[in-house]
Amino acid sequence: MFLLALLGCDESVHPYVGEERPFTLWGFMDAGADTQQVRIFTIEERLGLDRSGPIDAVVTSTDLDTGEQRPWHDREVTFADSSVGHVFWAAFRAEFGHRYRLEVARSDGAVSSVEVVVPGPVELLLDRDTDRTTVPATILGSPPRLIKVEVEYDVSTVTPANPWPPGSTYRAGIRFPVALSYTDELDPIEGGWEMEIDMNGDYRRVQDEFERNCLVRDLIALRRIELRLLVASEDWDPPGGTFDPDVLVQPGAFSNVENGFGFFGGGFTVSERWTPSIDVLRAIGYTFEAPCAFGPQDIPTCQLPPEPCFDKE
Repeated sequence: MFLLALLGCDESVHPYVGEERPFTLWGFMDAGADTQQVRIFTIEERLGLDRSGPIDAVVTSTDLDTGEQRPWHDREVTFADSSVGHVFWAAFRAEFGHRYRLEVARSDGAVSSVEVVVPGPVELLLDRDTDRTTVPATILGSPPRLIKVEVEYDVSTVTPANPWPPGSTYRAGIRFPVALSYTDELDPIEGGWEMEIDMNGDYRRVQDEFERNCLVRDLIALRRIELRLLVASEDWDPPGGTFDPDVLVQPGAFSNVENGFGFFGGGFTVSERWTPSIDVLRAIGYTFEAPCAFGPQDIPTCQLPPEPCFDKE
């Protein structure tokens, strides 16, 4: 997920017109993936979307710890916004703690390059007491940085038992995952970090997100929870210490590429999934069945419109 965000970055990251550096790179060497990827932009006389067809670029990587070299292959990709991009790939798993050099060469000899170090492994521990609505988490290890720490609630709507208007029908349910940032909730400890996931407080945030999207805030079912984070190399150090799009969109503002633009780091994602007990879910407020399903449909609470946005602009 994090890699896709880098590969599909906004086209406005193109460098200035007339720039002599040949390429812009976006991606990272991922120790958690069997295939490595990097998006390559060519820098030409005018700015704009990438063109279809081959580009003048040869990509190679070198493991500076072992000397092993690998060629990367071009794959043309059409992103969700219909833009076309060139994503180069190579089938191998980056090694923990190894230093890599990535080079992108043009036929006239111009080269953009970057060296990165993949962080060492970490251990993610969750204390999932079945009777609590909080989940302490500990990350053990000594990576340079942890970024984009998220807790995603895989939730969906529950079909109301009282269709509105009367006689209408509803789909079985709308799956609507909600990801909440926990990056600022990390506390450093000896040998790592710790944090606490507040499932009860997060439920209110999930409800707010449902209401903002015109979904019933009191009819929510939870399938599972996922904690995920990106363990990153020390290169992931944006201006001001935060990943502010208004800052990063400026060419060269956040770049570690020699004779080029963009960013190519080292890292890997760590994640853990679980489903709380039914008792905990009930205590938080999650729904397991449609209201009024087994009761008389003429009682007042079963005659209210189930959608919250009918009277809102």
